[in-house]
Amino acid sequence: MKKTPAQKYASYDKATTKKMAEHNAAGGSVRKPVKDVAKAGSKDKYDRAKFGARKAQQALTANHPLKDKNGNPTPAAMQFKRWDYPMPSSEADLKKILAQANKAKQTLKPKVKK
Repeated sequence: MKKTPAQKYASYDKATTKKMAEHNAAGGSVRKPVKDVAKAGSKDKYDRAKFGARKAQQALTANHPLKDKNGNPTPAAMQFKRWDYPMPSSEADLKKILAQANKAKQTLKPKVKK
């Protein structure tokens, strides 16, 4: 039985969450993704923006494929959905995410206390 894109994402999300939990239990420090930006605090939104900017830039620089040979999203694309970004399917989508994330980083940047 062929999986739908939603089923593939659910499987990817479950496996990635499990790997992150195992890594953190072993002493690692992987940040839990912001799954719903509307319910997130400003620190979580800032962390989401940092993630979006970093991963979009990496995907653009390394020219990561966003779809496989069958047209399904790759993990490089699905990771954005975990952080409540639209799943990119083109370089233009990545550039939109990058611009949005950079703008949010400037807006949400924590104030330095003196």
